[in-house]
Amino acid sequence: MASEQILADPARESLADKAYRLIEELIVNLDLSPGMALTEGDLCERTGIGRTPVREGIKRLSTEGLIVIRPRKGLFVSEVEPEEYVLVLETRRPLEQLLVASAVERATDEERAQLLTCAEEMLHFAREGDVKGYLRADKVFDEVLCAVSRNPYTARAVAPLQTMSRRAWSAFRGNERLEDSAILHRDLAQAVADSDSARADIAVKELMDHLTTYAVLQAERHRNAQQGY
Repeated sequence: MASEQILADPARESLADKAYRLIEELIVNLDLSPGMALTEGDLCERTGIGRTPVREGIKRLSTEGLIVIRPRKGLFVSEVEPEEYVLVLETRRPLEQLLVASAVERATDEERAQLLTCAEEMLHFAREGDVKGYLRADKVFDEVLCAVSRNPYTARAVAPLQTMSRRAWSAFRGNERLEDSAILHRDLAQAVADSDSARADIAVKELMDHLTTYAVLQAERHRNAQQGY
């Protein structure tokens, strides 16, 4: 089953949704860097989409904390701090556990196979060293997991945190190996594919532990740098 059969058909995607998706990707990939000033015109040019849908995308990204709208000053990509990344992951952890438990219970066989395919794509991009491809595949993985959980409330709560995590990870990745995270995603997807709730719970905790450990390390380094250590 192609991911398009689980997710919304890209061919029917609204212009506002497309604008949101393209701008979000530019921010997550750091093509639009933290603190960067933005204009609607520049975003229209970068996405090839008109002002009204771009404006709607900006509002959504502002609500999710990726764009800051400052009256009389303009639009800015939000800053990202390691300490905030730790808090995002702290909030995200229980939601991911609920999401995974729901997916194990409710996903169809075809959907389980598709989630595993998404994880294998992440691993492929990781081994190729393709960071942008990896981040794009990671987003698809998250979207498929949300969709097959069949819990729209959890999905709506966790989606902005997943995006913020992806952007922070991109900003602070340093020398972290892509493959380490990709393998943990594959282990999680395999547990869901096998309908193994106990192993899936362990896998999602291991994934969140991995991300949190790295985030805490970056936060400590940031604090030490500020204090001149």
